[in-house]
Amino acid sequence: MGVQFETGNDALFAESITKTNMASYYQAREIVWDHNQFLNSWEGLDNYEVLLDRTRVGVVRFSYSDSTTFLRDFQLLPEFQGRGIGSKCLELIVRHALNRFSTKLVLRVFSENPAIKLYESKGFVGTSEVNGLVEMELPLIPNT
Repeated sequence: MGVQFETGNDALFAESITKTNMASYYQAREIVWDHNQFLNSWEGLDNYEVLLDRTRVGVVRFSYSDSTTFLRDFQLLPEFQGRGIGSKCLELIVRHALNRFSTKLVLRVFSENPAIKLYESKGFVGTSEVNGLVEMELPLIPNT
């Protein structure tokens, strides 16, 4: 399976996939999608497109602190979910964080999101939950 990341240049694609995938979670919490907030976040994050055999199938977005990589957004088009692509992406995400010399990888996910099982299978552990948003962390051990 040829999964890779490429620098993201299409904020509207990223917004569309994120808005679609997150709609049920936002609706359940009465959160209103904010187009301008998304575009502003695009400028402040490190954005990548997920490619499967050169076909764009998702987005991954990061921010960083001194020793932590934050996975801010990880979205796959619905027709590509449940096919092992997310698992392969997480391997690439971990490699990306290690290449930045991060000692941990942190993400947030809604508590009812089935992706939690995937994250747990890759070693992520829940560290807190506030208003149905679970923060998960993966300690990183550099390859020597």
